[in-house]
Amino acid sequence: MKQPELGVQREAHEARARYQAAYRASFAAPQDDMWASFVDAAEPLALLADGEPVGYGALNAESELLAFYLQPEFRHVGPYMLKFLITHLELTAGIVSTIDPLSLSLCLEAGHSPETRALMYEHVLEPRPGVAPLELRVATAADLEAAIAFDEAAIGAPRSFLEPYLGARIENGELLLCERDGAIIASGECRVDTRAPGHVHLGMIVGREHRGTGLGRRMMHTLVDECRARNLKPLCSTEPDNVPAQRAIESAGFRSQHRVFRIAYAPGHL
Repeated sequence: MKQPELGVQREAHEARARYQAAYRASFAAPQDDMWASFVDAAEPLALLADGEPVGYGALNAESELLAFYLQPEFRHVGPYMLKFLITHLELTAGIVSTIDPLSLSLCLEAGHSPETRALMYEHVLEPRPGVAPLELRVATAADLEAAIAFDEAAIGAPRSFLEPYLGARIENGELLLCERDGAIIASGECRVDTRAPGHVHLGMIVGREHRGTGLGRRMMHTLVDECRARNLKPLCSTEPDNVPAQRAIESAGFRSQHRVFRIAYAPGHL
């Protein structure tokens, strides 16, 4: 079979619209919504064979490849296409998940030094008994400033990110607050997955002065109960070095099967 001439087109928004649904349908499990948002915000690429689009990619500002998809009839050129992109775009790494076996296989073959960036969890077990639920309330627009201040103090995220992000969570009814004496001490998120209907992504933040008290564990149990009340299947993720969060997540009945990796590229490795 003749090898086609490979190419790439940048800022290819039509290619993203054309291939995104098929790309997501190829996954072995629902995509983590945080990492999916990074892909959506990245520059779309059209992958070309003999001048015609045959796939889609996504490139971030750090020259990391966040998405890689080829039509089934062109997957035999996958190794050559990835090496072409590494050279032509001077890629530094691929960010790839185990839910995407084609991309993972090619990135492992072309790269080196895999680094785990996130653990992805599914809810598969009954939560451990004996954990008292928390009393939570759904945040309203009047809570936005307090929620921003809480997150700034708890995780150090910038206001430029928090204001639109938390505003969207509040608008969608996805932010829940745990308060004591009128102050927020923890927050939880139930983000409905528009990419994988029937699923919801959970998140939580515990105030610094309340960590190590079991509050995170109670939050995760309460969020699972909230999902069950809505007949939604919960998902979540966390960093590999965040052991307290992992313990709270696992206590609530989650187990991790999939990972997100950063796999470095180096021209001399090809």
